[in-house]
Amino acid sequence: MLLKIIAIGAVSIVSAAIIKTYRPDIALVVSICGGVAIVLLSISEIENILSGISSIGAQASAVIRPMIKVLCVAYLTEFCADMAEDAGNKTIQSKILLGGKISICAIAIPIVSQMLSTILSLL
Repeated sequence: MLLKIIAIGAVSIVSAAIIKTYRPDIALVVSICGGVAIVLLSISEIENILSGISSIGAQASAVIRPMIKVLCVAYLTEFCADMAEDAGNKTIQSKILLGGKISICAIAIPIVSQMLSTILSLL
């Protein structure tokens, strides 16, 4: 799996670099297509990770579900921000990153409150 991802990444980088001298607009499309192909290859691994996490048990589900959401938001935010950077749009990239950070904070509030209540109950 990793070798396929590395191969697609390398081919995308080299192709985009070669095409960029002649057609910069097409080079951007090649870069985005390479990124999407890598994400599609990674989906099967993500499914394996999620099934492993879900098998941990119902006891930790109140913590696991928000953690999975945080990871998904982080990866999607980073992917979209990288696409904006590749397109040369730094302002949109920074706004995407800010939105992702705010979303992560909102999702993490239940985890933090549960941790605090657990710590206070131990004291």
